[in-house]
Amino acid sequence: MADTQEQSLSTITPVDGDYFRAVDDPGGSPASANVTGTALKAYLKTYNDTLYYGTANVSYVSSNFSKTSDTTLANITGLTFTTVSGGKYRFHANLFLSCGASGGAKVAISGTNTATKIQYLISLRTATAFVGEVNTALGGDYGTNWACVLGEIVGYIDVNEGGTLTVQFAQNASNGTASIVLAGSWFEVDKIG
Repeated sequence: MADTQEQSLSTITPVDGDYFRAVDDPGGSPASANVTGTALKAYLKTYNDTLYYGTANVSYVSSNFSKTSDTTLANITGLTFTTVSGGKYRFHANLFLSCGASGGAKVAISGTNTATKIQYLISLRTATAFVGEVNTALGGDYGTNWACVLGEIVGYIDVNEGGTLTVQFAQNASNGTASIVLAGSWFEVDKIG
């Protein structure tokens, strides 16, 4: 060790190659193995980024996701999360949409996990109205042939067997004018139990 003297956390400046000793209390026994300055800096960066720049449980659509003449639901690129067996999660998706009235939009929550219980509301909105439906099974979809500008899904899942949870999208009626999930749409999943 470069320095074996105990220091308070406010005076530590991590330097690559230095090691730190974790203790239960000052003068106590090491509570874990030595930690390098590099590992400590990486941990603190991740922790601070989570506090100040958002959480790791939110993903965004980085480029438009488009469906043309296609009513088959497909996973929206980037809007998939891994769940664990026995986990309880709440989820919320905001889908900014550009859809013609002839093709409209159809949205679903799906995935490879199995649910002991799931309940979610899908709502689709135009500039002046909205419609929605509650679903109690994975893969339950809702769609309309309106010129939708926003799709929102809010729900809860009690996972039986872990896997993935994903947002899906398609046209509600096959049409040559594209129905689009716009970049900036997002999906948030929080483990609550």
